[in-house]
Amino acid sequence: MKRTIAALTAIIVGGLLFAGGASAERNFKWLCKPGKTNDPCMSSLKETVVTATGETSVVDPKRNPKPRVDCFYVYPTVSSQVGPNADLTEDPELDAIARQQAAQFSRNCRVFAPIYPQYTVLSIATGTITPTVIDTAYAGVKAAWNEYLRRYNRGRGIVLLGHSQGTGHLGRLLADTFDKKPDLRRRLVSATLIGGNLYVPKGKLVGGQFKKIPACSRPAQPGCVIASSSFPAQPPANSAFGRVTGALVTTGLDPEKYEVICVNPARLDGSRGILKPRYTTGGFPGINGNLQPAFSDAPTPFASFPELYRARCERADGAHWLQVDDISTPADQRQRHTEGLGPTWGTHLSEMSDQMGNLVGAVKAQTAKYIKKAERERKKTRPKAK
Repeated sequence: MKRTIAALTAIIVGGLLFAGGASAERNFKWLCKPGKTNDPCMSSLKETVVTATGETSVVDPKRNPKPRVDCFYVYPTVSSQVGPNADLTEDPELDAIARQQAAQFSRNCRVFAPIYPQYTVLSIATGTITPTVIDTAYAGVKAAWNEYLRRYNRGRGIVLLGHSQGTGHLGRLLADTFDKKPDLRRRLVSATLIGGNLYVPKGKLVGGQFKKIPACSRPAQPGCVIASSSFPAQPPANSAFGRVTGALVTTGLDPEKYEVICVNPARLDGSRGILKPRYTTGGFPGINGNLQPAFSDAPTPFASFPELYRARCERADGAHWLQVDDISTPADQRQRHTEGLGPTWGTHLSEMSDQMGNLVGAVKAQTAKYIKKAERERKKTRPKAK
């Protein structure tokens, strides 16, 4: 396993996971879509709340029956298939990651998520990723996006959701479409793109990867990017995330001039730094399963651990990352996240779950602000009665 992790890190940091140009081949099917049978993004949200003293309670969050915006979700690298690109089989890993990372957002939006020919865990570990492999994966995402816009959007507000490889593809989509098209950009509620090294000029909110779309900087701000990579300590010099020399970044960026985006979701949703973890319970299938905490004690599909972690953005030695600190006491017996892939990856495997409550809250607030703004603009353009 150590050899696999080392190989995987070396390949990613080598800059192979981002390339330009994509074929127009239609190569996807829907994992999540309104009306789909056994949609994992619409699975139960019931959760067990576990406090620092071990007290538990069960809550069953409700979904908005008529959400006014859509979420377009692209999942990270989870496929255990052999070969550089996964086929379109709905493997257990896909259902599991959609429940883990996308289902919570269905409280307030319609969720669309494609099954796409992602590059697989084994393709990273064996060094079989090429620009063609990457373009094949992106082409599936782009084809799903085009079908979503053509058949389902109808002018609705859009939330982009991604993690890791998913963030890489959506960052590329954001630059190719929203950033260049004002009408589409006006429909952007939020780009919530975690663990992908999106970048800006040092100390800036906009520029670099996106020319028009800024990093979020205030609560409820719509039309901006929420992005970060999480570590429990300063990322090492060879870290895969938190640095423009890491994964999913166009090669050749000068770390003296550019940095990755870090937006603290706990400040954006008004939590003053306190994270609101939401974890799926039970094990995770596939190759990554033994690297993730199981969180298996709760009898509900989700478990939430309030007042366990605090987060803040930090800069040091060319890195820009979300510093996540354990604020519990020694008596607190709740299960913790781990650096399953080692210190160069930080808490990459669990980072989206570690901040899930904050992300959902931030997107809900952004949605409310977006809807108010859209209604004001609609009133301005409405013909006056004679």
